[in-house]
Amino acid sequence: MQIHENFTGGNIRVKSINGDVVELENQLRDTTTEWFYWAFCVEDAGGKSLTFRMQPDRLGYFGPAVSHDLKEWHWLGEVDGDSFTYSFAEGENKVYFAHNMLYHPDRFLTFAHRVGLEVKTLCESKRGRETPCVTFGDGEKQVILTARHHACESTGSYVLEGVLERLMEKPIPGIKVFCVPFVDYDGVVDGDQGKNRAPHDQNRDYLWEEEAIYPEVAAIRSFARENGCNYAFDFHAPWHKGNENDTVFIVHSDAAREEKFRRFSKLLVSAMTPEAMQFYGKTDYPSGTGWNIPGAQFARNMGRIPGNDVAFTLETAYFGTPENTVGQDKLVALGRAFAEALRAYVG
Repeated sequence: MQIHENFTGGNIRVKSINGDVVELENQLRDTTTEWFYWAFCVEDAGGKSLTFRMQPDRLGYFGPAVSHDLKEWHWLGEVDGDSFTYSFAEGENKVYFAHNMLYHPDRFLTFAHRVGLEVKTLCESKRGRETPCVTFGDGEKQVILTARHHACESTGSYVLEGVLERLMEKPIPGIKVFCVPFVDYDGVVDGDQGKNRAPHDQNRDYLWEEEAIYPEVAAIRSFARENGCNYAFDFHAPWHKGNENDTVFIVHSDAAREEKFRRFSKLLVSAMTPEAMQFYGKTDYPSGTGWNIPGAQFARNMGRIPGNDVAFTLETAYFGTPENTVGQDKLVALGRAFAEALRAYVG
């Protein structure tokens, strides 16, 4: 039997194996604060029943996300405190477990090919990888879409896919789209937390008064300077769980634009479809509240570009609630609804 992290998005450390009980811990790597992301693979355990013990507060409401191919994910179900048990069928010799439903970069490439999007290279990452981006549309106004400023926040990738899918199916007249689907591409591939990196993470690298330390952010900033940024939307996942973190919510990036955020929120509520992860607009986070203070974030500083109408972050829960549970197709449907709200907002 092998328990390892040797795959895209892997993050685990095996502390001990005693009989059928496996003690595990996640790796923070260069994250400076306590964080919760983990993902591991179990091979050659067919016929065994194993209990996996995690650190406190590492499991969601519905247990781990489970996959056999890193493509299709489902929730295992309720857990026993900080542990879960999995009974491997005979011949079930490769199973992936993760904190949340992972979004593999290969899924984006497959999606882009299906809808006819040419994937280009934004820049070379710090670790020597070609960071992907896409552009499409024609018009006077520029939309910038981003996700994975924090590597582990995969729900944002599913939502972004839905946005792009709908905008390709039904372009908004007069709108050009520039999209960076994995801003922290290295972190996504390597399985980093990505949040609160030292000395700061990718979403704290946008102050125009300072030079960017990440190549991807430098390239996004350069594009925005040269091409303008009328609308900017960044797709994230929030804290692990609890309170507004169990919902979908808009983070207001500028106290002076509260009315614009409220208008978009109402349009998104109106655009909801039954198959989507639901957005209710009741937990949106006003600027200057709690942790939402001015700083070097993408949305706040894209909003400072002359001609920008609106810029904000959409946070989408890792797990949701029993009546509004996260699922891959539901997240993509939320993205399609977001595109329709943008259409109504622009129109």
